Amino acid sequence: MFLEGQGWGFGGSVDINRTNPWNTPGRYGWVGGTGTAAHVIPATGAVTILLTQVAATGPVPAPVIREFWRYAANA
Repeated sequence: MFLEGQGWGFGGSVDINRTNPWNTPGRYGWVGGTGTAAHVIPATGAVTILLTQVAATGPVPAPVIREFWRYAANA
């Protein structure tokens, strides 16, 4: 489901459960339908920004976005 493990507020999503390796509780950000993503993790000070031209075709982010998050979570 869209936003599974996340809440919504102040214009973006907030991770509330660790449903994937990159879903850190407290992570706040946005995933746009045209392949952009930006998140902030206040607990670590990490900021991730991804700009692509891969449009969303459904509620699950494109593989390139998921791989970017996976890499960022392990950095």
